[in-house]
Amino acid sequence: MAPVDPHDFKTDRILKNLQGNTIKGHGREHTTHIFIHFDANKIVAAKKWIRTFAEDTLTSAKTQLEQREKFKKEKIPGGMFAALFLTAKGYEALGFADVDAKFADDAFKSGLKTRLNITNDPNPSQWEEGFRDEIHAMILLGDDELRRMGEFTKGLLDILDAFSHINVVEYGNAIRNSAGAGIEHFGYVDGTSQPLFLKDEIESYEKDHGVVLSAPTDALKFDPSADKELILIPDPYVAVNLEKPAFGSYFVFRKLEQNVRAFKLAEEVVGEALFPNIGEESKRELAGAYLVGRFEDGSPVVMDDEDAVPNSAGFNNFNYADDPSGGRCPHFAHVRKTNPRTGAFDQSKRMARRGIPFGHRNVDTELDPIASQTPEGGVGLLFMSYQASIQNQFEFIQQFWANSVNFPGAATGIDPIIGQSATGNPADRIFALPQVYGHAVPAVTADFEQFVTMKGGEYFFAPSITFLKGLV
Repeated sequence: MAPVDPHDFKTDRILKNLQGNTIKGHGREHTTHIFIHFDANKIVAAKKWIRTFAEDTLTSAKTQLEQREKFKKEKIPGGMFAALFLTAKGYEALGFADVDAKFADDAFKSGLKTRLNITNDPNPSQWEEGFRDEIHAMILLGDDELRRMGEFTKGLLDILDAFSHINVVEYGNAIRNSAGAGIEHFGYVDGTSQPLFLKDEIESYEKDHGVVLSAPTDALKFDPSADKELILIPDPYVAVNLEKPAFGSYFVFRKLEQNVRAFKLAEEVVGEALFPNIGEESKRELAGAYLVGRFEDGSPVVMDDEDAVPNSAGFNNFNYADDPSGGRCPHFAHVRKTNPRTGAFDQSKRMARRGIPFGHRNVDTELDPIASQTPEGGVGLLFMSYQASIQNQFEFIQQFWANSVNFPGAATGIDPIIGQSATGNPADRIFALPQVYGHAVPAVTADFEQFVTMKGGEYFFAPSITFLKGLV
């Protein structure tokens, strides 16, 4: 792997023209996502605004990493982050009639609504209203200061209204546990096991895990490093220029609503079935860990049957080679399904995930609310990912791993968290949880319903800044 070193001049040329949030998440606590449809009669005004936005507001990967360095050294926040994405229909609306020839990814060119036979998503008629219509672009804003972002958004919406229709506006807000790790509404640490592109991140991984990626030994169980080509491709609308390389990335957005109350009640039922005796209540957290593949604090269940491992959310040097039966981490567990960790092929399917929770909770997750205090809807995850191919990465994982009842083995069952059954067969959601940790049998059989519902989304491309600034 060739780590990205921001201090290298060759890399610097790439980062200047690359949108931020790609090789490293922007890290802001709050986000605004504005989805728009360009007015066919006002395309000249739309192009002019895009050029101005790219010049004055857009955050490059270079700027983002400079802000990151300043925060690490001086604890000075980076301010507001901004990015812009286009759909295939968006390119066409802006006058690009050759989208089909320029882009290689059929998923991007077709759009999410046409891929239901692959994703098993609900029919778009069941999506939230704002996502049902044709979407041309998405503007992403991120900030640690909610009011500042809100004031900017208000002004931006007025500007956008002059040449486009606002489809919908979504808001994300980070949730953190007592250790400062980001979690989702079910209460589990989210965003673990990301591909690492930056030189300093890879060096930190080696130091924290006592391994050397360039000279692997038996101590190295998992290599998280990745080449930038895992998520970046040359911008198809910018001529090749070795002095000023222009890269972009395919981008997936999905609004995933979570029924937290039903999930927690199901966890309780399975936990009691596994550990029915008085005095075993604390062990019942293992039920959820079996389903997710990690305990709530991030501890990998394949490593131990208890949580609270120091730096558990950051521990990533493990695989499933010593657990072929699934007695420690069941084959259907979410993190095992979506990241099998078995070789180069699996590594090539990874994405740079940039999700953030949405929705309000009345009781803080740190207070460990009982099921009746948790929401049944209106909360969830704004799933986002960057990849070099939507077909070969996001869609492959969703179709052939998460949605497959026979991956990684026959009758494994679909992913209990994000899996969507093609047939709706209840048998797809019946799971066998090890009754004794480390032994796949005997097992407790559990019927785990679908508690995550896709409410809308789209496939985008994050163009290079070179393209956006030069749009005519």
